[in-house]
Amino acid sequence: MVGTEPDGQAFLDHLAEAIRIRTVSYGDRDRNHPGPFYELHAFLRDTYPLTTQKHCTVEAVNDLSLLITWKGSDADLHPIVLMAHMDTVPVEEGTETDWEVDPFSGEIVDGELWGRGTLDDKGPLIAIMEAVEHLLREGFEPKRTVLLAFGHDEELGGLHGAQHTAELLRNRGVRPWFVLDEAGWVLDEIAPLTDEPVALVATSEKGYLDLELSAVGVGGHSSMPPASTAIGTLAIALQRLEANPLPTHIEVLKPQFAALASRLGPILRLMLTNLRLTGPIVGRQLLKDPMTAATIRTTTAVTMVSGGVKPNVLPQEAHAVVNFRLLPGDTIESVTAHVERVVGPDITVQVYGDHRSEPSAFSSTTSDAWEVLSSSIEEAFPEAVVSPWVLTGATDSRHFRDLAGDVYGFNGFTADRELLEGFHGTGERIRASDAERAVSFFVRLIRNAQGDA
Repeated sequence: MVGTEPDGQAFLDHLAEAIRIRTVSYGDRDRNHPGPFYELHAFLRDTYPLTTQKHCTVEAVNDLSLLITWKGSDADLHPIVLMAHMDTVPVEEGTETDWEVDPFSGEIVDGELWGRGTLDDKGPLIAIMEAVEHLLREGFEPKRTVLLAFGHDEELGGLHGAQHTAELLRNRGVRPWFVLDEAGWVLDEIAPLTDEPVALVATSEKGYLDLELSAVGVGGHSSMPPASTAIGTLAIALQRLEANPLPTHIEVLKPQFAALASRLGPILRLMLTNLRLTGPIVGRQLLKDPMTAATIRTTTAVTMVSGGVKPNVLPQEAHAVVNFRLLPGDTIESVTAHVERVVGPDITVQVYGDHRSEPSAFSSTTSDAWEVLSSSIEEAFPEAVVSPWVLTGATDSRHFRDLAGDVYGFNGFTADRELLEGFHGTGERIRASDAERAVSFFVRLIRNAQGDA
């Protein structure tokens, strides 16, 4: 790579400062205040002056999201979009003492930088900003425009942030060559497939749906209960729903297994590259682990239950919210029909909330954009094989799917299963040793994207 390597220590110092700014998105929007986001805007402006004050245009979208434009010299080249989000999920009340360090300290302990947002998603955001500032210090001038899109409400669906940014670009006639968002890592291994590093790049992502299930019953005194109360009726329906999951779609893993073929032993390679014959056997093995099961089916998770007002009063209503992450091949309509069929006529089923999305289409793994992305990953992480995969969550990038040529997910950090369990949970952290390579990846990507594709 031409030029000097980025300053990893500067990345760690600046990420720690960003972690201390509590840009938390609560499910109850009335608890969310703009102050921390304005504070983070000011931090970015002061920390990256070449980017935010001299060479790029900075726009606030819907007040709290940011769109930064680094204009290229060739207007005929479609821009690239690098995405991240500024908001984080809360630390669940009562779990603060489960953290080894203050979750908003940005403290480095045993070679790891701890804090809410390190993985999701301030780590990638700061890495992108460090990369752009680094290139500007070196005098780099892009031919292809680089857009940085930083949302403020990704954890709530991006409806006030990324969605507005995508609409703004659409109205301006901008057609990105490709979009890169969060949620792809270099995993140390994928057991039991391979014990070598794998760079997972999201080429598609699951859809999102919340359904509310409701049961009604006769109220009255608890001393004369019916055979089943509203809560009992709802509980039976939920048990049926969990006992009848949606069907698997193992075929979505064909591209990933093909990419990993060179790293597999002969028996596994035979099994995983002949899914037409071996699919049922492979599927049963994958379903034994929740992490791998989520890659081959739409998941069903009962997440909220309510009902009753007093110990000695029969509940007249009971409600539950069930979260579904829709695998490509399923739709909101088909999942809703499955739920109605399983729970039966005594349960009312309706969409809950305003956050929902269909599964995305697959982005190309043969396009020039894929070649630029995969080669940039290989340069920064030469020990890893690059593999497509389906992201089991949902990100802000879904708002750009009808706008861009290809949409991918990769954040430039390494991880193992234990680190990934910190996502939205206790002990979120990244490896301090990733600092230089994470920034270097984005530097390489921006440089490599300047061709005439």
